[in-house]
Amino acid sequence: MVELWADRDWRVIGNCPLMTTLPLYLQPIPDALERGFEACDQAPPTDPYTALLQRLRVEHVPFTVLWEMTHRCNLQCVMCYNVPRPQPELSTTEGLNLLGQLAAAGTLRLMLTGGEILTRPDFFTLAERARALGFALDLKTNGTLLTPALADQVATLTPVRVDISLLGATAATFDAVAGSHDTLRRVLRGVRLLQERGVHVKLNTLLLNLNVAEQQQMFALAAELGVTYEQTIKISADDDGQPRAANHQLTRAQITAALRAAEFSFMPKARTADSRTCSVGQSSCLISPYGVVYPCIELRLPAGDLRRQSFADIWSNSPLLNSLRDRHTWANLPECQVCRIQAYCEGRCAGLAWKEHGDLYGGHSLACQQAQARFAQLHPDEPIPETPLQVMINVQ
Repeated sequence: MVELWADRDWRVIGNCPLMTTLPLYLQPIPDALERGFEACDQAPPTDPYTALLQRLRVEHVPFTVLWEMTHRCNLQCVMCYNVPRPQPELSTTEGLNLLGQLAAAGTLRLMLTGGEILTRPDFFTLAERARALGFALDLKTNGTLLTPALADQVATLTPVRVDISLLGATAATFDAVAGSHDTLRRVLRGVRLLQERGVHVKLNTLLLNLNVAEQQQMFALAAELGVTYEQTIKISADDDGQPRAANHQLTRAQITAALRAAEFSFMPKARTADSRTCSVGQSSCLISPYGVVYPCIELRLPAGDLRRQSFADIWSNSPLLNSLRDRHTWANLPECQVCRIQAYCEGRCAGLAWKEHGDLYGGHSLACQQAQARFAQLHPDEPIPETPLQVMINVQ
């Protein structure tokens, strides 16, 4: 899908002047900030936008930044990974300063998320400034707080898209996942308010054991609404590493069934020593509500603190980021490189490996299960091999 970015705003991105009136190919979006496995995969360039992203990774330009503006939220979703801190979140002044630093560093794509972004009283002050600086804005909201007036304000930001979670196809299921009441109706109202104003909406579903029975109903609902739609299966451990929602993760059998039901296409991938499982640290990062810079949304090891350092200093000089840029290749993943089903793995994540075992370069159980599900999807009559991580766990 081709999205046109309408403003005339010259930026030098990776030594390349990029005029944002040019078409940007923004669907699907191949960067490492999404929590879905597919977003972390690195495919060969198939269009100009993907080729540009790969060039920016090589040049280490912070093209994409995800800013968690707040951890406040009006919902209590069972799989939420945010861990609020007692310290104050970035103030309006600090946020405005941050936006200027990101623009100077070459960031073009800015994702604003939470918590719930609309719980910040200064959200539109910050978002309008970001828009004035020429950022391509992606907004992530649960949609329940949208009113006609707020939807009007969102539309004036001309976001590339607004992401909203679809957590069930029935009111009871949605409420059970969201920890709220009357949630589905309020979300659908928000979706329609944005659509009426010409805003591109994308719905995202994290499949859990609480909602997987409604998988096909959710596909049908998204089709009825006429929105872009994606389903993922990865429950993330909390930001402090605690697997509080692990009991809602699909089993391997459920993952295999979900892949087959969705008719996801997949081809095994050949890898070399220089292959990367994701682009962590190369051209994107995460900024927390408290000004801490992290390599990505999963990897909550601090690269720096914006209350003590400039963004440019952190991005260029962080030992953690520079190590990930140099070492995060297949040659440095000892368990994965000897795995018999490595070609079926598209979900290995440094952040989840660190949360599970404290090892940035190890495997993690969910990626192994997904690789096995992919293998079973393509080889339904063959025994499913164990991964080296599973063998090691079973031996222990």
